[in-house]
Amino acid sequence: MTTSKAIYITREIESWMNVQSKNYPIMSVMGPRQSGKTEMIKEYFPELPYYDLEDEDTFNMISKDPNRFVRDKCIEGAIFDEFHYLPQLTQILKTVADQLRAKERQKGNVSLPTRFVLTGSHNYLMDEHIKETMTGRAAIIKLLPFTLQESGCKDPFEAMYKGGYPVLYVNGQIPKTFFPAYIENYLNREVRDIHGIKDLLKFQEFMEICASLTGNFFDYETVGSALGMTRKKLDEWLMVLYASHIIFFARGYNKSVMNKMKKNHKLYFYDTGLCASLTRKVKSPEYIKVNPELKGKLFENLVFSEIWKKNAIQGEYLDSAYFWNITGKGGYEVDIIMEGMMRLKAIEIKSSDKFDPHWFDIPIVND
Repeated sequence: MTTSKAIYITREIESWMNVQSKNYPIMSVMGPRQSGKTEMIKEYFPELPYYDLEDEDTFNMISKDPNRFVRDKCIEGAIFDEFHYLPQLTQILKTVADQLRAKERQKGNVSLPTRFVLTGSHNYLMDEHIKETMTGRAAIIKLLPFTLQESGCKDPFEAMYKGGYPVLYVNGQIPKTFFPAYIENYLNREVRDIHGIKDLLKFQEFMEICASLTGNFFDYETVGSALGMTRKKLDEWLMVLYASHIIFFARGYNKSVMNKMKKNHKLYFYDTGLCASLTRKVKSPEYIKVNPELKGKLFENLVFSEIWKKNAIQGEYLDSAYFWNITGKGGYEVDIIMEGMMRLKAIEIKSSDKFDPHWFDIPIVND
């Protein structure tokens, strides 16, 4: 993340970009607003011209005839920020990329390095047409808020309270003013302008309820009753948060893939600072420390989100971790199950000053 030419914190995912940029003519960089996408891409591709499609003048200039603009102004490459505002560029860049690849192969070169970079806070790959068009031509990069290593934050309570948005570490901004402004900007730019949701007050209340449920199953009946919404509408709003990289879901573990699909999902936030702010209670790291229930939920979220971030850094976008539980009388639960090449890893998450060996009193079962 950079706020001036003198400040730049190298992102861990850049090592994966080094590999991908050699083999794909297009690079798609997605992540939540203010995760540092623009700064990283400008730093990584300083030679490419930059166009911000969220800027009205830039959008109007390109949208008049995007095909001619690409071929006349940036046939050698460009960065298109907030690409989802002009999705028709996809087909144009596909055609151009294929033509450039063909020329490289005539020269005896197998691959074409990245020429075009598309960034956005909205996961436009959820659009099947865009996904199909970019398949085989685009490297997919997901840039999430800072990992603990990138932020350098050593205190877990500060990490839970502050989260990982870069500006909180390089701009001197503070959570109590940053997050309310972030939420307002997200509601206006993402929820209203992109998804067309008009009731922003209710959507904010929905976000606050989601924050209170972090680390838990999403209770459709209770939430639907509180907001006066159907399950279908709740699913639509959950997908808005998911598509804009605000939340993710952990599935229940089972050896059977079909059983994994049937189990309910637990909800988590990519950023604990945003989650803490949405609770409207957390005013400091100390507040988290002295509230056991809140501390436990946010610490579990912190660990899960760190795993998801590390997974994205390695270029892996499938589920990286599950939870496991046995319901009913005497039910048991393992917070995280991770699948390796030869064996499973079970991880129990506890936030406590003292170690209790009974935390691991879990029966061995065949599931």
